[in-house]
This record gives sequence, C-alpha cells and structure tokens, in this order.
Amino acid sequence: MTRNPHVFVSRRTALDTSPVGVQWITTPMGMTPQEAREDRILHELHASRGDIRRLCDMFGPSITGASRYAPVLTHPGLRKA
Repeated sequence: MTRNPHVFVSRRTALDTSPVGVQWITTPMGMTPQEAREDRILHELHASRGDIRRLCDMFGPSITGASRYAPVLTHPGLRKA
C-alpha cells in the first residue's frame, strides 16, 4: 500500500506523493503519457459498461469530453463473439 495518489507508482515514488517522470512512462511502457491515459480511460469505459459519470469522476474530463469515448462500446470490431 502506498499513500501516493497517482496511477503510476515506481519504487522511487511509492514512498512519497510525487508522480513518476515522463522518462519512466515512455521507456518501460513504450507509449506516451497521453496514450497511457487514453488506454486507462477506454479500459474503465469497458469495465463500467459505459458509465460516463464514472469517467468524469476518475479522470476529470467534462461530460462532453468523456462522451466522445462512448462510441467505442458499439464498435463492431470490439463485440464479443
């Protein structure tokens, strides 16, 4: 358990409340911080079955901003078999 409120926590930041650095995110993960954020938003959208309010509470966008992710739920390439 850590008191650090950030989504990504490293060995260095687990003992305080600072965020990890950009290099930590881009090197091991192979994606930009924005790509990682969008990935987490899309994952939460699927996990919450489209709960836009939950996205707003967790990630901070407006309802209009969060609503732009909603069409992903009905994308034909993502339907379960």
